[in-house]
Amino acid sequence: MTNNFKELLSKSQKISFDTSWDATYEDLPVVFVLDVKDLESGLDKLEEVKGYGYIATWRKNLFAFNTKLISKRCGLIDENGGLLKAPRVPKI
Repeated sequence: MTNNFKELLSKSQKISFDTSWDATYEDLPVVFVLDVKDLESGLDKLEEVKGYGYIATWRKNLFAFNTKLISKRCGLIDENGGLLKAPRVPKI
């Protein structure tokens, strides 16, 4: 399932893959959370960068994610690289 997700996500021009994260989206880290049970571990991974990054998930699973409960620092993207929720990254 992860390979199908990664293949679809790779078609987006805003996504790049590296070894330290599952992917990056516009220079911010991305973690794959393909199921609600993996949400906590995904958020924990993003704590390495103070929570500023994206969670990538299947669009069909969005009903299970309450985006208001996900940290405001964290964004959300779908399998096509579409932005579903923008992260609140502080301006430098």
